[in-house]
Amino acid sequence: MDNSNLASTILLVEDTLTQAIFMQHCLEKKGFQVHLARSGEKALTMLETLPADILILTDINMPGMDGYELLEKIRLIDSRQSAKILLLLTPGNFDEAQKIVDSTADGIVFKSGSEEKFAAQVELAVAMISQSPEPNREIRLFNQAYLQIVDLQ
Repeated sequence: MDNSNLASTILLVEDTLTQAIFMQHCLEKKGFQVHLARSGEKALTMLETLPADILILTDINMPGMDGYELLEKIRLIDSRQSAKILLLLTPGNFDEAQKIVDSTADGIVFKSGSEEKFAAQVELAVAMISQSPEPNREIRLFNQAYLQIVDLQ
């Protein structure tokens, strides 16, 4: 993958160890450098030492600080206001759709059991948030979700 349009470093925030290891493996195979945080609190601490142009993928449902709270806390950090943040969503969890649209996330990625499909979704999301000029956020979120749902079929 050509990650030159966006950071090749990812902070992956996922509390479920098996999913975290799976996603980290998929992303590293695609050439990303992945830093793993198992909680929102740990992610905030790690951000203090990671590059400013890092891409953040965060689970939504985590104990303690959930993905939405983490997203908003990151947006309040002056040096991280331009950070690109993708929310990780379980396929079929469409109850989250309105919360995602209302959030300040830059995109979504569905958790997938397939290594190829998960990595392809991250690449699609990176490509879409790297477009210039950037499309309307709601249209981008809809397009990402639609293309990813079709791909998961």
